[in-house]
Amino acid sequence: MKPQQLDDIDIRLIRELQQDARTSNVALARVVDLTEGAVRRRVDNLIKSGALRIVGVGDPEWLGLKTHAVIGMRVAPGQIEQLLETFARLREFSYVYQTTGQFDIMAVAFFHSNDQLRDFLTGTLGRLDGVLETQTFLIMKTAKRSFRWGEGSDEDDPTDATP
Repeated sequence: MKPQQLDDIDIRLIRELQQDARTSNVALARVVDLTEGAVRRRVDNLIKSGALRIVGVGDPEWLGLKTHAVIGMRVAPGQIEQLLETFARLREFSYVYQTTGQFDIMAVAFFHSNDQLRDFLTGTLGRLDGVLETQTFLIMKTAKRSFRWGEGSDEDDPTDATP
């Protein structure tokens, strides 16, 4: 299922589940005016297609990950795809993006301490062939962390984890 194949009901189901991933199929059925079975099939199809993932998201700070960083990397020509795959396997990186601009790849990383970040930068990252340059941006304060994509206001978004 490609994104353009989502209908209004699929989008409404996704938005409801973004609000509360534990919403029952019965409750979802009332919202979209379908039977529980039809909702169950739609949600199953959304999950199978990759349009929807239902996961528990822990708060990094509660998990002891006090150091948050965004790392920009300039890489050797022809190495982007290989390094994207390598970075995607690193547990320290939560998000890995190919980007335009000054850096070829940007990643969001979480660490228990500044020492762990330093060891990662000088050890793991510093030893990878093809990484020409890195620039690390420490996150000083998180003003918003939401897992709700798309239109609408986040004012009442329970996934908005602002400290």
